[in-house]
Amino acid sequence: MDNVVFKPHEGPQTKVLQRSEKEILYGGARGGGKSTAMTAWMVEPSYIENPLFRGLVIRRNYTDLRDWIDNARNMWRYLNVKVVGNPAEFRFPSGAKIRTGHLSDENSWSAFLGHEYQKMGIEELTLLDSEEKYLRLISSARTTIPELKVQIFCTTNPGGPGHHWVKSRFVDPAFNKTYTDDRGNSRIFIPSRIYDNPTLMEVDPGYLDMLETLPDDLRSAWLEGSWDTFAGQYFKDFNRDVHVVEPFKIPDGWRRYIGIDYGYTAPMAVVWAAVDWDSNVYIYREHYEAGKELNYHISKIIEYSGEEEIHLRLADPAMWIRNPQNSNRPDEKLPSMLSIADIMLMKGVTVVKANNDRVNGWNNMRAYLNWDGDINKKTITKAPKLKIFSTCENWIRTIPALSHDKHKVEDIDTKMEDHLADATRYMLFHIGSPDKPIKAKPWVIRELEKLERYGVETDLTIRS
Repeated sequence: MDNVVFKPHEGPQTKVLQRSEKEILYGGARGGGKSTAMTAWMVEPSYIENPLFRGLVIRRNYTDLRDWIDNARNMWRYLNVKVVGNPAEFRFPSGAKIRTGHLSDENSWSAFLGHEYQKMGIEELTLLDSEEKYLRLISSARTTIPELKVQIFCTTNPGGPGHHWVKSRFVDPAFNKTYTDDRGNSRIFIPSRIYDNPTLMEVDPGYLDMLETLPDDLRSAWLEGSWDTFAGQYFKDFNRDVHVVEPFKIPDGWRRYIGIDYGYTAPMAVVWAAVDWDSNVYIYREHYEAGKELNYHISKIIEYSGEEEIHLRLADPAMWIRNPQNSNRPDEKLPSMLSIADIMLMKGVTVVKANNDRVNGWNNMRAYLNWDGDINKKTITKAPKLKIFSTCENWIRTIPALSHDKHKVEDIDTKMEDHLADATRYMLFHIGSPDKPIKAKPWVIRELEKLERYGVETDLTIRS
């Protein structure tokens, strides 16, 4: 066993090397063993033993590529591989080849177009500033050899010019689960942190100390692997591990609210929330669709609410404007001067005009999201007052991505996808907690029961 150079650590590193999805993103935090895993993945035996196998490894610039080549030489030293050329090409005894390249200038892109690579490894994916460049690059990931399945293995940390598109493509839809797009292509994001790399923790404990002393934004991204923190982020407190909870049955007696932000071209955003006895708010349902008539959204609100008793429905004040770009169906002969709020009332959904003070509304929402503690040590010293069911995927996707307005830093940039944030802001401004049920004393219960025996109606709910 002297020639065993690499054995994956239990946990994410082992898991990622067993994946069968077409596109794999591995990483998040620093020190999780991303590059080592990808280097091992490139030399899967069934591939390098096939003379027709062609692989490609991409780094952003030549300096980074040279560092990867040195590590690969060491890791593959018992595979009888020859290294030739510049950038390096690894040639295996079977005839299989793994080529390397970088993307330091526009001309370098053309070097890979038209080729066929069954395995493609891309390091530091967020350094690609657009999804278009990524798609151009992986257009060369294809196969004409049935036994060699195409796969793309990417690594990265949060941050960088491509943060948002990488988060949108991998992290949001494929966090530790397989996502298949409309064309049948599958992808997955496997997160890892330094705690998943015991070798590094043992050999270089000072690296963990360095990560723990970073400024808040960098520590959140590089130590915790949070994709919900970035420069300019508006709701910096949001953390998936802290704010997102699995669904549960809402207890009887919790007061329920709905927040509504109207949209036609932009999505109609509706959130349902329940408030517990201690004023904690749980967003437990969402409705988020664009391009639909108002009647469609009304029917969804009614359908999703079912028999629930809604205390208040707080709505966008713009919904009280008369004669909007009309949302009612043309065959319904409704008066043209009706507002959206009027139409909703006629259809059985009563709404209340919300406070539209944006800055104070956002400050209030931030207060609900605020928490304190150490997520890595699983210690929360102050829990947030706002939590979100994991089924509210659009809320979880859009709220962390919101940024400050460049010209009015106290506000959110309204060009972003802020519709569910608006609906939540309207609702939180008006939320109160329900009264805790009062447990009646035994003598009171006896008197109430006596009155009932004589046919006097009483409210016995105070017993519980």
